[in-house]
Amino acid sequence: MKKLVFFVSLASLFYSCNKNDAIPDSITQEQLLIPQTAYAISDVSSARVTATETIEAEEFAKLLALSLKQKDIRAFLKQEANKTFDGDFDILVSRVAEFKIGNDKFSERIKKNAPNGYAKGKEVFDNAIKNEKLNISIPILIDNWDDSRQQPLVAVAIGVSEKETKYLKAFDSNGKTYLLDAKAEPNVPVIVVGNNERLNYDTKTKKTKNARTSGNYEKITWIKCPNLGAIESWYYGAPELRFEGVVYNDSFSSAFLAFTKMEYPPSRSHASNGYTLSAWTQTLNLFEWYFDANHGPDYYIQSYEIDDDGTTQEFTVGVTQGTKASGAGIEGSSSQTASFKLTYKAQDKKLAGELIHYTKSSPSSISDGSIQFTLEN
Repeated sequence: MKKLVFFVSLASLFYSCNKNDAIPDSITQEQLLIPQTAYAISDVSSARVTATETIEAEEFAKLLALSLKQKDIRAFLKQEANKTFDGDFDILVSRVAEFKIGNDKFSERIKKNAPNGYAKGKEVFDNAIKNEKLNISIPILIDNWDDSRQQPLVAVAIGVSEKETKYLKAFDSNGKTYLLDAKAEPNVPVIVVGNNERLNYDTKTKKTKNARTSGNYEKITWIKCPNLGAIESWYYGAPELRFEGVVYNDSFSSAFLAFTKMEYPPSRSHASNGYTLSAWTQTLNLFEWYFDANHGPDYYIQSYEIDDDGTTQEFTVGVTQGTKASGAGIEGSSSQTASFKLTYKAQDKKLAGELIHYTKSSPSSISDGSIQFTLEN
């Protein structure tokens, strides 16, 4: 009987411990998310900026960070970012300014959190939203964010340079300022105030004629960015990829731009791990055109990561029948040459390009150190 009492008491103790452990006190506590790559600074003058747009973005970021003390604002931000209206975890501020959180508009809720009163909050919000590209994003680890209790830092990516910026300024919900490593990806979610990179692109395919295989589409079916950090910093989220194709006519005397298409990977992790287009789009076809007997059997495809900033750069892609050109040889008896100039901006990243001949096997893999994609027909 004593043994029975002992086992019953031990079982009761075990149940009691499990019951208490199942609902720890910390589950109801608010928590600041401070990345390992961030450190607090007290002398904010050392990180002072002078550009008006950046100053206004910083003031908006401070106001947004203070607003994160409110659970329903955090829930709203996570919900809107997860809608991926432009393919990435972005929230265009002008698009959601009138959206409701409870009985108030999003814009009003943010304005009310200014420590110096509503009038100051209105001034900060109205100044910032003059920037039509003003964007709030959660570029990394959004699925790891417990918005019911966690308050991330709010970083500012307006006015930064991917090549030169070492630290982003960031703010917490208590009004403290941090410097956040711009090169090393944080280990916890971060909210970023920046410019939306996906507003001004023509995403419509320019259809012409298929120069490779009569009756079939040419398409990209798989894309991967194995060294994503080299072409798109973490605070910009998923990359913006552009593909262009130049078609040469049958006599190799002229060339023309046959298609331009933007591709938006669904997330940063999909871009770095590789993804199949059919999982995220209505069709496998990233680009397509129809066969025309006047077109030659070759086209040149070029890829980029687009930041759309800086001076215009240009380069020539061409093919010479009978000799090597653009890294590929086209055999023939004549020496006709066709070439075409392609352009991009200085802050864009020019990635892999290749001349495709009709005899090239399908599928065909094209890659460099920063992008890999598979072509099929």
